[in-house]
Parts: sequence; C-alpha cells; structure tokens
Amino acid sequence: RRYSTPVGSPFYRGFSMTGRLSTPPTCNNRFIFPGLGLGAALGQTGVVSSLMINKASEALVELITDEDLSRGAVFPDLADVRTVSCHLAARVIEQALEEGLELGNEEAVRAAGKGFEALKLYIWSKMWYPAYRPLVFKKDVAKDT
Repeated sequence: RRYSTPVGSPFYRGFSMTGRLSTPPTCNNRFIFPGLGLGAALGQTGVVSSLMINKASEALVELITDEDLSRGAVFPDLADVRTVSCHLAARVIEQALEEGLELGNEEAVRAAGKGFEALKLYIWSKMWYPAYRPLVFKKDVAKDT
C-alpha cells in the first residue's frame, strides 16, 4: 500500500510504516497557499470557494513529472515557487470564472479569455520581484588613494 501524509509545516524525520524513515512532505504552505492566494488576490474573486481550493490541489498534480513519480514523490520537485504559484493561480482564476464569480479584475478576465498560457503570462507580469538597494554604504577605496 502507498499513502501520503502531506502536512502544512515541515515536521520531524521519523515516521515509518515500512521501516524506512521519512519526512512528511509539506504541501499547504509550500505549494497550495501561495498559488491559491495569488489567484484569489489577483483575480479579485472576493471569496475563496472549496472548488477553488480543490482546483489548486488538482493543478499541483498537473506539475508532477514522470521523474517525480519514479522517485516516489507526491509533489513536483520544483524549487521555484513562482512557477508553481503562477500555474496554480491561473487554475484558481479559471475555476472562479467557471463558478460564475464576478471577478473585480477585468484585465485578468480578459487574459483568461485568451487561454491558459495568456493568463499565465498576465500573472507573471503582475508578480512582485523584490529589488533592494544595499543597506550599507561601501566607500570606494580606490578613489581615496
């Protein structure tokens, strides 16, 4: 028998039913919530329905590769949370539209009307990329000599 026990936060190593130690995989905080929240916020859905949560979970499964399955993984081996979040957010927005919710973001609605890839491009264009100035002033030593 195979089973999966995804958890919201990483816990201890050490659960086993087969004699092999394993760490429960994190799901909600690492994968589901960032994409679900991005889709609901960017789409301005007003609510997060049970079907939107389900759709985010189903969208995560779409990202699992044959290689992931061959290693026994239950989640995709994607380190880039932006890629996962974008995919899930697009599916969440599509689900909201399918449910007949009135989205407050007309730009997102138009992007969704152009197809899944166009919606993902729109979502990518709206993602925030942190860029900070240095916190410490570094004096140019070469100029002072």
